[in-house]
Amino acid sequence: MTNFANVERRHLAALLRRVGPDAPTLCEGWNARDLAVHLVIRDGRPDAAVGIFAPKLPVLGSHFKTVENKYNDMPWEELVDLVERPPLHSPARWSPVDKRMNTGEFFVHHEDVRRAQPQWHARQLLHDEQKDLWNILKLMGPAMLRKESNSVVLLANGFGAVRGGKRSARHVDLVRGEPSELLLWAFGRQEQADVDITQE
Repeated sequence: MTNFANVERRHLAALLRRVGPDAPTLCEGWNARDLAVHLVIRDGRPDAAVGIFAPKLPVLGSHFKTVENKYNDMPWEELVDLVERPPLHSPARWSPVDKRMNTGEFFVHHEDVRRAQPQWHARQLLHDEQKDLWNILKLMGPAMLRKESNSVVLLANGFGAVRGGKRSARHVDLVRGEPSELLLWAFGRQEQADVDITQE
């Protein structure tokens, strides 16, 4: 069976080549190069990637900036090649790890570039691809929703429900949509996600 994370990786790399390093993305403050550097470090430089999560620790933050600057200075085509084909030592080279670690990441960042372009269009995902994204949402959804001020229930027809947010809240936000759109919503792309929200 095709690894959806790898499919998204290839499509994202092709899109990055097409739009160029200065293209906008949905990630606030990031252009396409910033996003590509993030993915390359995350995939291939575990020694520096920890600095993504602890940028204020002097040693980690300093090493991360050094590595980040190296990739920022890299020719665009070489950088995108690393997005598409991570190094041999990368966990992303192992399909089961890649599927768990990168399915959500590459889908969301692919959409970050797609939906920031002036003439983007909605795309139809296969049922198995939606299922993969739903599995990611079931795993990560409660943690991603923890900062919501209301209780939240994500509902995908035919897949089920994921609950999160503030359980003691007076109101419950019911967010309905395809797993792909619910994942984008949970990842903070609320304005761009195609979902229907009602409150109880």
